[in-house]
Formats: sequence, C-alpha cells, structure tokens
Amino acid sequence: MAHKVVKPETKLAIFQPAALEPNLARLVQGDREAFAQLVMFYNESLYRWVARLTGNSHAAEDLVQDTFVRAYQAITRLRPDTNLKAWLFRIAHNAYANWVRNRKGKNSLLPNEVFDTQAGPEELAQENETSLRLQQAIDKLPEEWKAALLLRIQEDMAFREMAIALGTTEETARWRVYKARQKLMETLEIKREDAR
Repeated sequence: MAHKVVKPETKLAIFQPAALEPNLARLVQGDREAFAQLVMFYNESLYRWVARLTGNSHAAEDLVQDTFVRAYQAITRLRPDTNLKAWLFRIAHNAYANWVRNRKGKNSLLPNEVFDTQAGPEELAQENETSLRLQQAIDKLPEEWKAALLLRIQEDMAFREMAIALGTTEETARWRVYKARQKLMETLEIKREDAR
C-alpha cells in the first residue's frame, strides 16, 4: 500500500500558527473583523504581561483596553512590514509608563493565588516566603528593567521584538534583561545570607 505524501503547503491552514495571526493588509484597510481577530489573538498575552507589571487586575484590564483603543486609532497608518506583536506591546508599554507616572499605590507582581492548595503548611509557608522575596526583589527593579525582564520570561519575546516594544535598541533590551537578572540574583543572595 502506497503512502500518500502530504506537502507542507497542502496541510490544513489551522495547524499553521501564522494562519491564526491577524491579516495586516486587512487591518490597514480598517477591516473591523480583522481588528477583532487581532484583539482575540493578542488580548491574553497583553493582559498577562500588563497584569504582572501592575500587580493589579483592574488596572491591567484598563491598560489593555486602552492599548486596543489606541491601536485601533492608529491601525490604518501601519506599514506593511510592521511587527504587530511588538507594535501592540509598545503601545501597552507606553500606557503602562503613563500609569506608573500617575499611580498612587505600590504595585505587586505576584497574585495571591499562585500557591498550590494541596501543599502542607510548611510548604505553603516556604513558597509564600520565597514568592514574597522574589516579588519584593522584582518590585525594586527599575521600571525599564522590570518591563524587559517580564517580556522575556513571561512572553518569551525575542530581543528584536522587545526592542520595538520598549522603544529601544536590541542591544539595550538585552542589557536590561541581563541587568535585571543580575540585580535579582544579588538581591536574593543577600536576603538568603541575611536569613542564615
């Protein structure tokens, strides 16, 4: 029995990740359906990143909504070579930067629900202490380092995309992630030694 060879271009489009991404040409033409697809495609990752930056789910919802409103207002001015993900994250970063300038309270990066409810009291206490130390260390990072670090570790964003999203060079994006990690290691090591 002969096996039929299926060429990659004849596979169902649904299994190709690029097929799920919004169509840039339709977006530039102002197609509302294409914009709805853009919102559905990027809403979760934008929310996750902004929620981690702000530590506030309500603020994150507002900032993501603001991001999409601003994107919709500017969508027809996109160039054909625009990286949609980086462009949206840049808009979200700008909204976050404005929020930081205007906020009154301190942000928290880790939600209270991150702990395993099946763990015993000792494990919960240790997880709570470790998470709190990490959260405090991340909170103390400069905003530029924190934003870059979370894009890298949470969104697995390439440095080229990060540079666009953060409005900087690729080298600077790499440097910010490096410095953030370095500072976290120093801070957590000092706290570990103090606990001994």
